Formats: sequence, C-alpha cells, structure tokens
Amino acid sequence: MEKVYLKYNDETLYKKTVECDFGPAWPMIIIGAFYPLSKHDLKHFLLIIITQISLCVLFFIFIKDIIVIPICIGMILLVNLLFALNYNMIIIEKLLKLGYVPMDYNTSDKLIKKGIYFKLQ
Repeated sequence: MEKVYLKYNDETLYKKTVECDFGPAWPMIIIGAFYPLSKHDLKHFLLIIITQISLCVLFFIFIKDIIVIPICIGMILLVNLLFALNYNMIIIEKLLKLGYVPMDYNTSDKLIKKGIYFKLQ
C-alpha cells in the first residue's frame, strides 16, 4: 500500500510526522469496522457498526424469509467495500483540516491528483 507523509504546519509546535496509507483500505473489506478500531478511530468504528446493524434490522423487518440472511451478509460486505474505498482519504482530509501539510513533493502531487489538497485550502 502506498504511503503519504504529512507534517504539522506550525513551527512553534512540534508534532510528529504522520504516515498515512494512501488509496483503498483493502483489509477493511474482510474485517470491516475493526480496521478503524485497530487505528484507534472510535468514531468511524461506531459509524460502520451502526450502519451495518441498521441495514440488517431494516431487511429483517421487511423480509420475513430465510433469504434475508444472505442479503444481510451482502449488505455488510457492501458497506465494508464502500468504507474501504474512502476511509484513508477521509483520514487524510481530516489531518489536512487540522493543519498538517504534505511533507514532500510526491505526497503533494498524489493529493493534488486525487483532488484533495487544493480543495481544502
């Protein structure tokens, strides 16, 4: 997986350089909400769990047949896929809003090509 490096913009405060994964978080398709939890991101863990439970409850309410179980499993995997495709970009955008900037030209170039870096300035 590709990495991008962000540093804090303020020279008066010292904060460590942050190494972020760039691109889809493919392990998230299988382990789902536990991927953000492994990164100590409780907010996204709860968001994914609540979304998955809500979808399954809705399907159990409206479909009263055994077919609802494979549908729920499919919906859980779909939610995992959608979050996996966007999770790392969400984290990078959050860090940029907090005052971090790209550390080098390669990082800046990757973020500009994704449309993230100029969008937040």
